Amino acid sequence: MDLKNYLKTSGVRQQDFAVLVGETQGYVSRVASGKCLLGAATALKWAAATTFQVTPHDFRPDLYPNPTDGVPDRNAA
Repeated sequence: MDLKNYLKTSGVRQQDFAVLVGETQGYVSRVASGKCLLGAATALKWAAATTFQVTPHDFRPDLYPNPTDGVPDRNAA
C-alpha cells in the first residue's frame, strides 16, 4: 500500500501524520504524491509510524527491493 492510500483508508489526516513523523503537512503531501522520496532511515521511520501497513519497500523499492525488507519479524521475541 502506498502512503496516499494508507492515509485515505486509515482516516489519518496528513497533518496528524506529519506531527507523528515530525515533518510538515506539505512535506507529507509531496511524499504521498510521489514528488519527494524519503531516505532509507526515514522510510523505516515512516513505515513504523504506519505500523508497517506501508512498508519500507512501498516507500523506496529501490532501497528495499524485497517486500519484507525493513519489516520486523513478528515472530521474533
